[in-house]
Amino acid sequence: MIIENKILTLANMTGKIALQNGAETYRVEDIITRICRHHNLNAQCFVSITCIITSVKNHRGEIYSAVERINSRTINLNKVHSINQLVRDLNKYNFHKFTEEVNKINREVPYSKYTYFLAYCLGAFFFALLYKGSLADGIVAFVGGGLVFLISDFANKLQTNTFFLNTLGGSICTLVSYLGVKLGILSTVSYSTIGMLMLLVPGIAFTNAIRDLVVGDLVSGISRAVEAFLIGIALASGTGFALFLILKLGEI
Repeated sequence: MIIENKILTLANMTGKIALQNGAETYRVEDIITRICRHHNLNAQCFVSITCIITSVKNHRGEIYSAVERINSRTINLNKVHSINQLVRDLNKYNFHKFTEEVNKINREVPYSKYTYFLAYCLGAFFFALLYKGSLADGIVAFVGGGLVFLISDFANKLQTNTFFLNTLGGSICTLVSYLGVKLGILSTVSYSTIGMLMLLVPGIAFTNAIRDLVVGDLVSGISRAVEAFLIGIALASGTGFALFLILKLGEI
């Protein structure tokens, strides 16, 4: 017999994987509720960007509750899609097989670090060109994009504060562009800097904030919006500090 605690733990774990990889809160609540309902449990679920609280009631009226803390988040929409599809095909799996599939998705590493490194480089390169930069702007942004990835990867290993990471990222983007100007490669820091900064702009976080607000998840929506706003402030602060430093050095 599958006891309620195991079902509740599995449901919360599945929801946590989705939330940690960029899913909206209403989608996470739907995932958890579907799993519990499939096993004849009446679920009440509350999800924010930092916490999952789920309470279930069985046919005897017994209530079980669990809290899952969310300490880190990233963006992997392929995992969100896989979890979402798996839950909608619940009837095809028994409890143990479903658990194995969830764990398999959780362990999945879609790309190597080399692929991510190249994606950062190419992303910055084409963003610089998109904003009317020259080929030279794109090349400098290409180099800077790779540097941004290396710093982000190292900071993630140290579990560095997100605000500090984005402030540092904004500074690095500006300093790399300034170095390009000093070497005579660029005539302005603008286009290459913008190309690199776009790698750090919280587009999905802001989009999810709007979607959460639209469906009535006010706490999560406001939290995500504030998170995106703070990231924007961090990037602006880092860029501003670097420009201030450049101006000061130019006066010396």
